[in-house]
Amino acid sequence: MSLERLKHISWIYDLNRLGQNAVEAEDTSSVYQGILQHIVDGFEADSGSLALLDHSHNFLMIVAGIDLPDGVIGKRVMPGEEVLGWVAKKNTPLLLNGDVSSDPRFQRQRERRRAPSETSAMCWPLAIGQSAIIDEQHPVGATVSINRTGNRPPFTASELETGTALINMVSLALSNIQLHIEQKRRLEELRQLNLQLAQTQSHLLQSEKLASIGQLAAGVAHEINNPIGYVYSNLGSLEKYVQDAFTMLDLYEEAENAITDTGVRAQLKAAREKLDIAFIKEDLRALMDESKDGITRVKNIVQNLKDFSHADTTCEFHHSDLHKGLDSTLNIVNNEIKYKADVVRDYEDIPDVECVPSQINQVFMNLLVNAAHAIEERGTITLRTRRQGDEVWVEISDTGRGISTENMKKIFDPFFTTKPVGQGTGLGLALSYGILQKHHGRIEVQSEAGHGTTFRVCLPINQPEHSAAI
Repeated sequence: MSLERLKHISWIYDLNRLGQNAVEAEDTSSVYQGILQHIVDGFEADSGSLALLDHSHNFLMIVAGIDLPDGVIGKRVMPGEEVLGWVAKKNTPLLLNGDVSSDPRFQRQRERRRAPSETSAMCWPLAIGQSAIIDEQHPVGATVSINRTGNRPPFTASELETGTALINMVSLALSNIQLHIEQKRRLEELRQLNLQLAQTQSHLLQSEKLASIGQLAAGVAHEINNPIGYVYSNLGSLEKYVQDAFTMLDLYEEAENAITDTGVRAQLKAAREKLDIAFIKEDLRALMDESKDGITRVKNIVQNLKDFSHADTTCEFHHSDLHKGLDSTLNIVNNEIKYKADVVRDYEDIPDVECVPSQINQVFMNLLVNAAHAIEERGTITLRTRRQGDEVWVEISDTGRGISTENMKKIFDPFFTTKPVGQGTGLGLALSYGILQKHHGRIEVQSEAGHGTTFRVCLPINQPEHSAAI
């Protein structure tokens, strides 16, 4: 067996290994780049490119490149245009020696050319993910090209023929990668569908007790809380490492003057000025501060979601801080309110109230959203809390358009609403009324058309004995 044959066997073995490694890789671009590098090295070329046909078969996209001009990777090539597109459309290997810029078969973008005019190139079509019929209306799935420039010996017809056989192995490796990518995509879709199904089942069970946004908020907060926790922790560690790196940089800068070799000092100075180390140090600190501030805000939002839904408890009565519930609910509906009204808090010291917090928060949410919708331009929403004997009451007042006398008698009727179609179901106040009845409380309203509305929620501080869980 000849040395050349052994070389081919070794090349094929290494290519097969690259294909196997691709199964474990997360970054497909690095896989494509590795395969292209293997081809370029195997044929002792100087540069090369790999292009894949998109799913619509409308164009080729260059997904990997060796020693190519900036901006080439990601470039689109239409079938039939330029060398890659011509080979894909004709499904024919191609050997090119000399200046091809004037070749009528290829439309080259002259502004991107940087190689000498005398070049040698081989380009092969790769049939991956294709139907049984491949013609000019059905171009092949990929093309690969390799180049030699300068005084290097040009490629020969024998090398093109030998390469055609070897490149078939590349087609197989790329097909396996594509199948693996598709399998991962479908498995991820199934995983997402299973998650959605599990969440839907959970929400359906919970909706028997409370059909509210609080239950969804609980799930969202739970799912987000874990990744936010380790991102926040990692930022703390990263900040320490960055500070340690800056300390080391400072020591290196101090030691620079001790270097006697003027050439080395000049190189260090040039590198420092080019990289603008001072700016990087300053900007990196600012980036870290902004990142920590951002992740802290996300943590607060998640906590507000948990507080709003009271995700960590069952639907049983226990004493809860109504001020905390109001503030959490305000954060949840902030997007509904911030463009319509200023919020004024008039809180007094009140005791914790025995209730189901997620359900009382649902009442607050309904009243706050209604208050925002009642304000036509810009107004004020005022929150008041007071203790009165064995009760605590919460008032939510707005400076909106108010409620007419004829509508005042209907506002707690299911499906009654004065909002435009699509803005309300007419169930918010009816649901709130039912929740407060189960809490042995009540809801009162004062309003006048054109002069705003005030809803007062009254709750006993302690529920009567033997109150059942809701």
